[in-house]
Amino acid sequence: MKLFLRVLRWALIVIIVVFAGLLTAAHWVESRDSDEEIAESFRNERVKAVVHRYKVADRTIRYIETDEPGQDSLPVVLFVHGAPSSSSFFMKFFKDTTLVNHAHLVAVDRPGYGYSDFGRVETSIVKQAQLLQPLMDHYRKASYFMLVGSSYGGSVAARLAMNNPNLVDQVVFVSSALGPGLERTYPISYFIDKPPLRWLIPRLLLLANDEKLAHRQALTEILPDWNKIKAGVTFLHGQRDDLVFPTNVAFGRSHLINAQSREYLLPENRHDIVFNKREYMTQIIVNILNAYADSVKPENPPKILMTANH
Repeated sequence: MKLFLRVLRWALIVIIVVFAGLLTAAHWVESRDSDEEIAESFRNERVKAVVHRYKVADRTIRYIETDEPGQDSLPVVLFVHGAPSSSSFFMKFFKDTTLVNHAHLVAVDRPGYGYSDFGRVETSIVKQAQLLQPLMDHYRKASYFMLVGSSYGGSVAARLAMNNPNLVDQVVFVSSALGPGLERTYPISYFIDKPPLRWLIPRLLLLANDEKLAHRQALTEILPDWNKIKAGVTFLHGQRDDLVFPTNVAFGRSHLINAQSREYLLPENRHDIVFNKREYMTQIIVNILNAYADSVKPENPPKILMTANH
């Protein structure tokens, strides 16, 4: 019995030490890259990534865009990340030459994440969209404008499309949380929201948890405005996603009164499409851009008539 108690005591000590170590390490994980880290990451790339910031109300918003000659004539693709995450989440797309050759790429740190006032989360989807509106206005002259929203970023992308029906041409929802309550909330989320656990949890996880607990209400707030989306819509979702349920696709489709949609449901995928199906996701985006390019080509190029001199 004494041996058992001794082993149990040491096992508990090891568990506590490991847990404390993981918690301490997690406090240093912020899922974001500094301006300098981004510049270094693209040092040997043909197309560079350039970092910008703008002020709106009392907030600072950081965004990143590709930088190359002639980009003003290219379609614009704006990536909106989920939680917990940042614009760094999409940097592999910025290095994909196939995609870069087709579009001017932009990724934004949502309020509270990355370097957009990190730690100061905004749980309202309506207010997040208001803070990102200056970025939308910056690209208002784009020949074609696409939003790509991942997870909670899809919720914000939906609101941006509602607010900008004459600007947004296409929205790609990737594993996106769109319907109120159509996502998993673990019981631990409610405990994390209160002291003393709240004092121990890393800021990045607290941001995501605060947003999760407010998400049903935030989505309910934009529910009446789905009819304002006029852009084409593409849904990309894993059928085994048990974090943001696949039923979000049916919800979105049923609420798109003034928009055409198509959907890609991946039978083997969970909430991991951006990580594990990046090439597939890229090809879908490129196919949409190619369809747009084909649509603006003149059907019958002007004929050159040759006349003979007599």
